[in-house]
Amino acid sequence: MCTSLTLTTKDNKHLLARTMDFPMEFGQSVHFMPRGYKWINAIDNSENKTRFALVGMSAIIDNHPVFADGVNEKGLACATLYLPGFAKYDLESGEKFGLASYDFVLWMLSKYSNIEEIKEDIKNITFVERELSLLKIAPPLHWIATDKSGKSIVVEKTEEGLEVHDNPVGVMTNSPNFKWHLENLRQYIGVHPMQNSKIKLGELELSAFGQGSGTFGLPGDYTPPSRFVRAAYSRQNILDIEGEVKGISGAIHALNSCNIPKGIVMTTDRGTDFTIYTSAMCTESGKYYYSTYENRRLTCIDLFKEDLDSKEIKSYPYKREEDIEFYN
Repeated sequence: MCTSLTLTTKDNKHLLARTMDFPMEFGQSVHFMPRGYKWINAIDNSENKTRFALVGMSAIIDNHPVFADGVNEKGLACATLYLPGFAKYDLESGEKFGLASYDFVLWMLSKYSNIEEIKEDIKNITFVERELSLLKIAPPLHWIATDKSGKSIVVEKTEEGLEVHDNPVGVMTNSPNFKWHLENLRQYIGVHPMQNSKIKLGELELSAFGQGSGTFGLPGDYTPPSRFVRAAYSRQNILDIEGEVKGISGAIHALNSCNIPKGIVMTTDRGTDFTIYTSAMCTESGKYYYSTYENRRLTCIDLFKEDLDSKEIKSYPYKREEDIEFYN
């Protein structure tokens, strides 16, 4: 389970933020990948080179970088989220370029400079069933992407085929598919940030108990549909996003209502689904911010402070201990 949203600041900075919710960690840390880095496609063993440098959260699995989210030097940002029960992949690539689902973030960020290029080229790609050794399955995924335009898209491969949806609300969670979530928002058009007015029932005058009456009916559970609604509501109404730093803070605050503490949500095999990390990135500055379950303080990595033409992947320490400032 994960939640993501886009946000635009008043000075026109464009952000993508997400929670990573999962019942297990995967050896993740932030990685910088330079231009011209060679990686092997799991489907056909072909060698590919990155066109653009990028930074994001990833894991090195079987000597292969698997990115969950990130931003590249051109300002394209994307994140991958689970889509169980709905993602459906092909058994072979045929005449198209085949990709494993877990390689699409790397493919997208290393090759494209904006979402219009993705929309144009996606017809030449197909997702092929390929197991990720860490999970012992082909991960059922879909993707959200944004760029310096502030527009957003969702990419899904389901029984209906490979589709790219324009994302008018800038939000994505998990199953069902994206079109279902948009339709479901109709049930919450009466939710608003203002106080409800007094009413009279016969001779009885009624007023709200306290602040927040306009949000009555906003779902509070942790299912993907409810998190989608909460994230869409928060994104629509959040204030005080004057610049990048306040925008990053605002995006993370908007996601806080979707954070999952350990033990609140249990999986069918009695595992605990929890928010492993929360990340946010800016398409203009190339900065990648994140906090972890154990350390709520933000850490920031600046893509443009790295040598974009270096030869090796660079890994940054993943901070797990709470960073508390104590005063005597």
